[in-house]
Formats: sequence, C-alpha cells, structure tokens
Amino acid sequence: LPLVAILSGWGLMTIWRLSPVFGLRQTIWLGLALVVYTVGVRIPAILRLLRRYKYLWLTVGLFLTILTFLLGTNPLGYGPRLWLGIGGVYFQPSEPLKLLLIVYLAAYLADRQHLLSLQNEIHISKRSLWVAVLMPTLVMTGIALGLLIFQRDLGTASIFIFIYAVMTYQAT
Repeated sequence: LPLVAILSGWGLMTIWRLSPVFGLRQTIWLGLALVVYTVGVRIPAILRLLRRYKYLWLTVGLFLTILTFLLGTNPLGYGPRLWLGIGGVYFQPSEPLKLLLIVYLAAYLADRQHLLSLQNEIHISKRSLWVAVLMPTLVMTGIALGLLIFQRDLGTASIFIFIYAVMTYQAT
C-alpha cells in the first residue's frame, strides 16, 4: 500500500501540474477507487460473490472488450478505438478486464488448490494434473490476449501475461 500511495500521489502531482481539469478528474477517480476498495475489504460477502460468479464476471469483461470492435471510439477522434463512451464519460474495457482476470484466476486456482496439494496421493501424473488444472485458465487468458492483440493493444496484453504468470506462480 505505501508503494501504491507514493505512485498515486506522484501521478496526481504530475497530472495537476499539466492540467488542473484532468487533475481534478483523476483525483475524483482515485477517491472513488478508494471508496470501492474500502467497501470491498470491509464486506466479505462481496468477495464471496466475486468468487462464486467468476466465469460470469470474466465473460462480462470479455463482452465489453468485444463491444469496442462494434461501438468503440477514441476520445481524441483518431487512433485506435479502444474506449466505450457513455454520456461523455469514456472508459477502456481492458482496464476492468485486468481486475476481472485477477478475480477469475484467484477464484479458480483457489478452488483447485486441493488437487494440486493431493497430486502424490491420487496417482495421476504430475503433467496431466497440471494440464487439467491450468488448461481452463490458459483458454480464458488466451481469449483475452487474442482480443487485445487483435485491437493492437500490446501494452495491456503484456500486462495480462504478467498477471497470469504471477497468479499461477502464487497458486503453485
């Protein structure tokens, strides 16, 4: 949290220096994010809801990303159309998709953790167990990566690869 606070403060300071209008907007978004974080940590039912409907959440995130192919726009008027606009407010669906991918991977791998810990007792080859457990995560992450690569959003795609590597390392 201290590192996040330093980076957020540094970013806010830079944005305020460049444009007070965008600085105010970013400050509001940061405040909203802190409220959502605080509510999420304080109410465990929200975490259970995220875990229970992990496939639905990731599918919604993928659907929003697919919508950018049909309804996508760019606030600048030119360049890649990676944003969805609603009433003058634009957002990039790949941003919530990052969080939804983390939710999906954490919930899925937590549900399969007992299989990984019992691999010596169930007499299944280690390789086939890994393939059986990790294949659904590879498929879902691969779909997300495919969409991002097709959109030519390679920076976000590389973040997805990093997220996948860290999550599978942590789970195993």
